[in-house]
Amino acid sequence: NSSTCWICNGYYGPNYEEPLCGTCHSFIFPNHPQDEAEGMVTEVSDDEDSGNDEPPENGSEAKDRSDGDPDYDDLDRPRPSAPRNVNQYLEMLSQPREADDESQRQICALPVEVLLSIFSYLDDLSLWNASEVCKQWKRILEVHIPQQMWKKYTKERWPLFQQISTIPNWLHMYGALMNSCFCRTCLIHMAHKAPMRGRVNHIRANRLRNDIRSLDLDATEGIDAVALDNQLFHWQASILGPAGSPYEGGKFFLYIVIPCSYPMLPPQVRFLTKIVHPNVSRHGDVGIDIIQHNWSLALTISKLLLSVQSLLTDPFTQICMEPELGRMYENDRPKFEALARRWTWKYAMYEVLPPVDGFI
Repeated sequence: NSSTCWICNGYYGPNYEEPLCGTCHSFIFPNHPQDEAEGMVTEVSDDEDSGNDEPPENGSEAKDRSDGDPDYDDLDRPRPSAPRNVNQYLEMLSQPREADDESQRQICALPVEVLLSIFSYLDDLSLWNASEVCKQWKRILEVHIPQQMWKKYTKERWPLFQQISTIPNWLHMYGALMNSCFCRTCLIHMAHKAPMRGRVNHIRANRLRNDIRSLDLDATEGIDAVALDNQLFHWQASILGPAGSPYEGGKFFLYIVIPCSYPMLPPQVRFLTKIVHPNVSRHGDVGIDIIQHNWSLALTISKLLLSVQSLLTDPFTQICMEPELGRMYENDRPKFEALARRWTWKYAMYEVLPPVDGFI
């Protein structure tokens, strides 16, 4: 059920079919993960406005404005009630505008040349979002943007995606991979590759070089990872579903964020590809002991991914990220495996089963 945010249950506003609303995501999963106190100093001057000054006397501002404009009718205008607390402000910012039929007709009436001029300023994420607005825009993007460009966009956003079968429409493949993700906000963070705050030490750099070397030399079947930026903060990884499990045949993409204090602190690991598992939250977070509590300096990225892959074969149901799935796994194993297998076929097998038009 993605109708409400699973953290605040809709308290801060709608989540637009994402696991979390924008407010909860900003507080729990910030764009700049911060593990050190350095760089977070805020300087406050006594000369600056604190925001707690007394408001002007009632009616004084309106009087001054009305004196300068004899036709000013501010007193006769109905005024909306002002928000009284932060929650009301957040609610106003989170609620979508009412649908305006007139503006929709005006947008549809725009010439193709105007739309193409606007689209030329958009990146691939924005272009795909534009293709989801209406069928007319999708047809325009299908006709005027070559398939090779959508193939290039797909390879850039999903560098570990491998073309095994023939893909008739790369725009549909790009959209299918986007829709297969737990959280689109995390996908945008991964695409932006925002640098993290804090001092990057030499221990981290040397350790990551050894991790990359171990990924190349001691390659484990079904496990791969690649850095997305030169500073090695943002990584994308992939694991194949273990044989004999309901995830067999699927390829699951993960998003890894390496903190500044690595290897003293563990990486943040999230599933990008949707998966049914008791130890994976509906946001994609992995509830594994070596990340949460028992992180060791001896662990590397390849060992971490191997532990995640083994978790698919043997879920730990004593402590679950999704208790309902844990109870289903313990009490009704066939139902759980059927659901997990169905999600694997639906979201994790696009390399061998490309999406069909109309069934993305």
